[in-house]
Amino acid sequence: MAEPFIFKVNLGGMIDILANHLYSSPDVFIRELLQNGTDAISGRKRMQPDFHKGRIAIRIHEKEGLSFADNGTGLTEEEIHQFLAVIGQSSKRDLQTGRILEDYIGRFGIGMLSCFMVTDKIIMHTKSVKHPEKAYAFEGCPDGTYSITELESGSVPEGTTVILKAKKGCESYFTEQKVCELVRYYGLPLPFPVMLCRADGSEERINVCFPETGEDFSGQVMALGKDLFGTDFLGYIPLESKTGLFSGVAYIMPYAVSVHAKNTHRIYLKNMLLTEDGESILPKWSGFLRCFLNTSQLRPTASRESFYEDALLEQARQELSQCISEYLTGLSQSRPELLQEIIRIHFMAVKSMACEDEDFFRTFIPFLKFETNMGELTGKELLTRTEPVSYALDMNQFHRTSALMLSQSQMLINACYVYDAQLLRMMQEYEESFVAVPLEYTSFEEVLQNPPAEAFRKAEALLGSARRALEQFGCDAELKAFSPSQLPVFYLLDENANIKREIQHSRENASDLFFSMLDAFAEEVQDSQATLFLNWNNPLIQKLISLENPQKQKLCIEILYVQNLLTGRFPMQGSEMAILNQNLITLIEWGLS
Repeated sequence: MAEPFIFKVNLGGMIDILANHLYSSPDVFIRELLQNGTDAISGRKRMQPDFHKGRIAIRIHEKEGLSFADNGTGLTEEEIHQFLAVIGQSSKRDLQTGRILEDYIGRFGIGMLSCFMVTDKIIMHTKSVKHPEKAYAFEGCPDGTYSITELESGSVPEGTTVILKAKKGCESYFTEQKVCELVRYYGLPLPFPVMLCRADGSEERINVCFPETGEDFSGQVMALGKDLFGTDFLGYIPLESKTGLFSGVAYIMPYAVSVHAKNTHRIYLKNMLLTEDGESILPKWSGFLRCFLNTSQLRPTASRESFYEDALLEQARQELSQCISEYLTGLSQSRPELLQEIIRIHFMAVKSMACEDEDFFRTFIPFLKFETNMGELTGKELLTRTEPVSYALDMNQFHRTSALMLSQSQMLINACYVYDAQLLRMMQEYEESFVAVPLEYTSFEEVLQNPPAEAFRKAEALLGSARRALEQFGCDAELKAFSPSQLPVFYLLDENANIKREIQHSRENASDLFFSMLDAFAEEVQDSQATLFLNWNNPLIQKLISLENPQKQKLCIEILYVQNLLTGRFPMQGSEMAILNQNLITLIEWGLS
């Protein structure tokens, strides 16, 4: 068997990886120091259950350096060699089983190296609570060398003090303002004090714990939200996992945002900030919320800036979604005015939630509003209708046909907005008496009625002129009677005819390279139907019927056809616009002659 060799770690290369690839910013050294101090205090509590005076004390030498002291377990000489000199070895592991202890934050044993991003030497004074008669000084350098010196035990308090001197270019990380800002950012909910100790002997607590329940608990929570995110929120949603996975609050934005907006959050793991990105744990429709969330059992990635994908994370996602949904559902009874305001501002997010959650849908559908040809109506008002309603999936289609259907007292819903069509389909499952069908060519059979029998005889000549005029556009002409009577014609085309029109419009504006491709697409579209319906009830059509000049009839029909295309927002072909211009010139010439 070949002789085995031991991998050697290039510490300079490791620091480069930390600075440029693993950690997002050098200021995470404060986070790593907080995490190590927090874990040391947790370790002491495990060893001494009556210990309840954990604290971290920070002393800052402005733009020069700092000392970071915790009164946790401290380290023995053996532990210094084992946990500080071996990259990847974590002091948070059970030495017998190798398992990470659950009350610790850190997992990978590389956090202390982050300090080398801002300093050229790490000095540590430590005394273990297990052997308080011994104290040690550790000095580590980026080249991988380190030394350990025994100190006078009486001069060193139990715990660990890390001393850093700013290296050139990193002085800005060693100011009172910056350090306090980072401590509040990374360790706001820590359950023990992080103190700023000044040279004059005064002390100030840097971190502010989450407010306890009291007379003005809601006011405190809202004040915390403004302090965290700089916004006066509409309200907040308590977040409390039934299985202990998380706790916190979700603040409701006071203005509309995109459903999939990526807001910044404060998501903590065991009271230490893990990430501002909620994408890995929050529901995809939660863009209208900003969350302050603390988790306890989820696993962090190596950089401790996100969560590890596993079954527990998926469970947390589901519980968070349920927690938010249940709270908003309960508002319909407890605070209906707040519910109405949330729906008014965040209707897109609420619709998205309703599409995903059946219970949420049942609660919110009565309050959601839909645009119709009869005005804006709520889901509750729609569900009371016993007659079928139609819905349009295209904005132009809705505007082209809404007046026509309204004249027949037929409801048309504008379902071109995101989620509306899906909600209408869900409403049919929720209430069997409610029927909503997509608007199609055949939907107009009841609206476009046949005129009296003699009408076809009287209009025979006009229909002939109209069909000859419109043949070049692939359009037929028919005589119908419909309301409103002010509408002389109505242009209707099926889906295939609409596709052909879009292709022709694109062909006129495309380069030669795409002509054959568009022609090939057009050949694939078969059995298209486009019709211009002449309204027997309209005075202008009656006037054209009585006109005994086929040329003038043809000219007027062409003008009405193009005018209807323009008002209906159809894509226009160049030949159609040319005919309109020419026919208007002809009309002027006839008037002058």
